[in-house]
Amino acid sequence: MNAPSATAGRLALPIFLFAAAAVTGWRFLVLSASPLNLSFDEAQYWLWSLSPDWGYYSKPPFVAWSIALAQGVCGEGEACIRMPSSVAYAIGSVFVFLAARHQWGNQVAFWSGLAFLTLPGVAYSSMLVTTDPPLLMFWAMALYAVVRAQDSDRPIGWWALLGVAMGLGLLSKYAMILFALSLALYLGFTSQARQQAGWRGPALAGLLALLLYLPNFFWNAANGFASYLHTKDNANLAGPLFHPEKMAEFVGSQFAVFGPLLFASLLVFLILVKTSAKDARLRLLAFLTLPILLLMIVESLLSRANANWAAPSYVAGSVLVTAWLAQKNRLGLVRLSVVLHMTLATLVYNYEQALSLLGLPLDAKTDIAKRLKGWPEAGARVAELLGQHPGAVLMSDDRKLMASLSYYARPRSLAAVKWNPTGRVRDTFDLNASFKGNSESQLVFVTERETIPEIAQSFDAADALGLIRQPIHPGYSIDMHVFLLTGYKGR
Repeated sequence: MNAPSATAGRLALPIFLFAAAAVTGWRFLVLSASPLNLSFDEAQYWLWSLSPDWGYYSKPPFVAWSIALAQGVCGEGEACIRMPSSVAYAIGSVFVFLAARHQWGNQVAFWSGLAFLTLPGVAYSSMLVTTDPPLLMFWAMALYAVVRAQDSDRPIGWWALLGVAMGLGLLSKYAMILFALSLALYLGFTSQARQQAGWRGPALAGLLALLLYLPNFFWNAANGFASYLHTKDNANLAGPLFHPEKMAEFVGSQFAVFGPLLFASLLVFLILVKTSAKDARLRLLAFLTLPILLLMIVESLLSRANANWAAPSYVAGSVLVTAWLAQKNRLGLVRLSVVLHMTLATLVYNYEQALSLLGLPLDAKTDIAKRLKGWPEAGARVAELLGQHPGAVLMSDDRKLMASLSYYARPRSLAAVKWNPTGRVRDTFDLNASFKGNSESQLVFVTERETIPEIAQSFDAADALGLIRQPIHPGYSIDMHVFLLTGYKGR
């Protein structure tokens, strides 16, 4: 290697870190200036963060832990609650860079890492707090560990890192198990890789992942396996099992998640996979990309699949497509994709200004974020009603209302209970905050229903306190009907 090349090699990582920091800093600024309220799912995750645990009704605990950590650093505003997502994607992009550099060198590494960091799905997800960002961060860490373990003289440390990544990934989202299954497929179908891996490394990785994950299993065992049952219900395989229209919708959505040029390139790679995957490095990446994507396409045909469910495949997929196009002297398509994705992100992050520049009105039809507006005002009115009835407890029959009001009607909303006459556990509030019944209870009941005859019959008095209506646009508002319930008689 000549001197200029060696210097460029040493600078590759610092240059990429600078680029990743610039993109992440930009996202921090967008979050800080955003007026958008928390969605009900985000508010629910925030509520979980107040009581750190090893598990929650619908998700493993890492998302709540990350919010708790962020609040310790920058407070409990919406921007701070969402910032862990941008941080997770930045860290994940560094692992993508490192994995690609080990296999392909600095040029492919730089564009693989940047392609991943600027994917449309990543750009959108960076503005929300969900379980996907930590999952993809640990997925990228696992990818790097596997790539290093493949050709290391002393691979045991890399297998250990893989175990840690998979264990923490499982504590982020159960979809991490798909990484282990994809790797098992790769080892099962590739005799050379299987012989090279041996059994000690994979066994160590599996053992470490299991040990890290076990506390969540024990939490589930103590709570009726609530998270597992919720995940099974999400698969929704009980009804008719043929939905070609949903499969078409899912496949179409992947052009928006991975980017139109990158997803089209991935489809071409898939069509030509017999010849494209002859390179052992591409074969490994293909096994960590395509089975998950194909599994989700089948799931969408049998039932449904949300657009983000295939997102883990695009961690290795970013390297796969970038390296394959580089082999074909088509790296310009990746550069063009990064520019296109950054442009799209700029438009989405400045959606209202973009509409204005196009001369389009912001109304109930065009406002894609209308559900994330008006909650501070609506919550303040609920808090005011609670203040007018000292000692009354907030109650609702709706998970979404309870989650949003828990954050926006603080502090008394933190003690809210849920009306759950059947005792069936269908959400986190059924599990942890069901109304147990007390004849001396006074309840401020908030619901989307205008009348509540079946609930009123369980109380001595059910007095209407009125309608809380927070207008967002003409024809769209937050509507909550409020009742004062006293003298509980039993269900």
